[in-house]
Amino acid sequence: MLSHLVRAQLAAELLLCIALGAWLHLDRGWSPAAAVVFLAVVSAGVRLLIVAVTVRVAHANRSPRAAGQRIGPLGGVRLVLDEWRAMLVDNFAWLPFESVLVRSDPPAGGPLVPVLAVHGYLSNRGMLRPLIGAMDRAGAEVHTLNFRGLFGAIEPLVEQLEAEVQRLVAASGHPQVVLVCHSMGGLVARAWLLRHGAQRVARLVTIASPHHGTAIANLGLGSNATQMRRGSAFLHALEAGEGGQGPACPTTSIYSMHDNLVAPQETSRLPRAANVALHGWGHVGIVAAPPLQATVIAALREAGALPGA
Repeated sequence: MLSHLVRAQLAAELLLCIALGAWLHLDRGWSPAAAVVFLAVVSAGVRLLIVAVTVRVAHANRSPRAAGQRIGPLGGVRLVLDEWRAMLVDNFAWLPFESVLVRSDPPAGGPLVPVLAVHGYLSNRGMLRPLIGAMDRAGAEVHTLNFRGLFGAIEPLVEQLEAEVQRLVAASGHPQVVLVCHSMGGLVARAWLLRHGAQRVARLVTIASPHHGTAIANLGLGSNATQMRRGSAFLHALEAGEGGQGPACPTTSIYSMHDNLVAPQETSRLPRAANVALHGWGHVGIVAAPPLQATVIAALREAGALPGA
């Protein structure tokens, strides 16, 4: 499970910091406080560098932007800092401690169409915590899952999604669910729709999904990253199976024109879908963005997944 791996990585990072801190204190005469502050800055700085590099690569591969879609230098700084903050929270809290920080799924079987939140690449349900909270507050019945297999192909994830949809439909008594999918989760859902049909989906909502591939996937690890490269055989087969018409169910695709991991950003657009472009949000930070949450809530209401819908 990813949470175990991330906790192990954080433990190794902590041990390394302790060793370096002891060296700075004993061999270099640094005070313990100075060593702690320095190492904390280095740890956070590495993550800031990662965000800066991905923003630079995404900018080099960006989609054309209209004048109203440009955020300028100050907006770019704000985006980097916001995405950095989101990455720190994601790395140190949401991913490693999702079992504590994300509430357990509610009982299935209420009057509403149930919602299934689907995470993406190198992630788990913890990453979706802000969005899950927003859907909870709106009154939706939100269920979650954690995929198994970090670097494997997307196809096995399709069957994991099928098992969860089967369970949810049987337990809830509703013939349909709403899928709310972040990033690679949107590709898993589209592949699932091709294999198992659209009759059990009231609406598909994808968020920052690289539907036509992303340049950043060239830097990723694993078969699933290879499948998300632009022009991959997986994506060609997916589009061919859909007949070039997109998913065979009501669909909303929400994305940011400034996504730092999905570029060109308009790769998130789908035929026949309600395509909603936001401005100034990164790939992780977008799940906490108020306009994103408002758009998702509107889609849930339209699909009958909210009280009074």
